[in-house]
Amino acid sequence: MTREALFREVCECWQRTEDAIAALGEHFETQANDGWTVGDLFRHLTAASHIMSGRIRALLSTGELPFPGDDGNAAGVAKFASLDYKMLRIELNTAHGVVWMYIQRFSDEDLAQTFAIFGEEHTLGEVIRQRVLHEAWHVNEALEATGLPESAIVPVETAHRWA
Repeated sequence: MTREALFREVCECWQRTEDAIAALGEHFETQANDGWTVGDLFRHLTAASHIMSGRIRALLSTGELPFPGDDGNAAGVAKFASLDYKMLRIELNTAHGVVWMYIQRFSDEDLAQTFAIFGEEHTLGEVIRQRVLHEAWHVNEALEATGLPESAIVPVETAHRWA
């Protein structure tokens, strides 16, 4: 995958996630899975976005990709528990912006670097793409939990539109 294609996918997914928060905001208390609500899914994505740059920096400097585990995920959800869906959208948009500022400097060659993660070879571009797919997966989970169709996600005003 080229840098341009990857970054286009990143932006499209991020925008969908931020728009989904607005669309599903009134359903944040709906149970989704494993004791998490729809709101918790988005709080988790916000926390994950806040640590994404650091995780990539760690991968580049040590060859290891740190994973927060269940405790880290729960802590991330708790960190943003006080935010309503409107504030959470702003927080996620900001976190996405920080990640964007970091990853935009990567060239095609940088993105082609390989790393052994859980015994499998992955490029840096694949690692970034997996983080993006992680967002898409949780948005799909939230839609399923609420019973709302994809068409419920519509563009809304945000500080920065990604797509």
